[in-house]
Amino acid sequence: MAETVERHGYDSVWVGDSITSKPRLEPLTIMAALAARTQRVRIGTAVMLTALRHPVHLAHALATIDNISNGRVILGAGAGRGDNQMYIDEHSAVGVPVGERADRMEEGINLLRALWTQEDVTNEGDYYPLENVTLEPQSLQQPLPVWISSNWVRRGLKRVAEMGDAWITNVPSVELFNRCWDRVQENAVEAGRDAKEMTRALYISVNLNEEDEALAEGDQFMQAYYSRPYEAVSKQLLCVFGPPEKCVQAIADYREAGVTYFIVRFASPNQMEQLNRFTNQVLPALR
Repeated sequence: MAETVERHGYDSVWVGDSITSKPRLEPLTIMAALAARTQRVRIGTAVMLTALRHPVHLAHALATIDNISNGRVILGAGAGRGDNQMYIDEHSAVGVPVGERADRMEEGINLLRALWTQEDVTNEGDYYPLENVTLEPQSLQQPLPVWISSNWVRRGLKRVAEMGDAWITNVPSVELFNRCWDRVQENAVEAGRDAKEMTRALYISVNLNEEDEALAEGDQFMQAYYSRPYEAVSKQLLCVFGPPEKCVQAIADYREAGVTYFIVRFASPNQMEQLNRFTNQVLPALR
C-alpha cells in the first residue's frame, strides 16, 4: 500500500501505535520496513504514545529508521487517554501509571531531542535519570521533527505551543479547530514562539462509500477499533463517512481554516479500494 501511495504522489505514510489496547503490528518495525520499500514519502507516527517507551530506546530506534530512510521520519507524539480501562491496562503492562503519561511524555520528548543532537546527555528529571549518555548514530535530521497531537485539552494545546514542530489534531468541527488554534497561538506567545511557523495537520477518518454503506462499514470499523459506536466516536474525532464529494467539502473547509496537512485513515476493511477511490475522486479536486 505504501508503494502505491508513493507512486500516486502522496507526501507521507503514517502508522498508528498501541501495544496491548488494540491488535496492531509493532509500529517501529513497520516504519523500518516502509523505509526499505519506499524512496520519497515521509514516514510518520499518528500518533505514538511516547510514554509507553523509554526515551533512550525510542531515540535509538527512530534515529536508526531516520538513517535507513535518508531523513524521512516524523515523530507524531501524543499522551493518549486515561479514561478507558484498556488504556489503563496498556500502561500498567509496561510499568507506567496512566496518570504519569503526560509528564513522562514531556520529559521524554525533551530527552529525545537532546539524544538526537547532543553528546554526553544528562537528565535529572523525575522519570528518566541519565548521566553522560551519547547516542550513535544520531538522527540524520537535526533535529528529527516532532509533531504534537492534541484535541481541545488545555494542557495538550499548551504542550503543542511549547514543544511542537507541528500540531496534529482530529477535532470534529471547524469551529472547534479555530478555538483550539487560537489557544495554541496564545500559548505560543507566552512561550516566546511564533505559532504561524507551525504546520497544522488534521487526522481524518474517511469512508468513501455511499452514505448508508459508509455509515454501516465505518461504524463496524470504529466498534472494532475503539469498542465504541460511531455516534460516540464522531463527537470526539473527525469522521467523514459518505460519497467522495462530502470528503472534498470537509477537507476544503478545514483548508480554509488553516490546515495545511491531512493524515487520512480509511475506516474500512477494504483499504486499497478506499485508497484508489480517494486518489481518483478526492485528490484531483484538492490540487
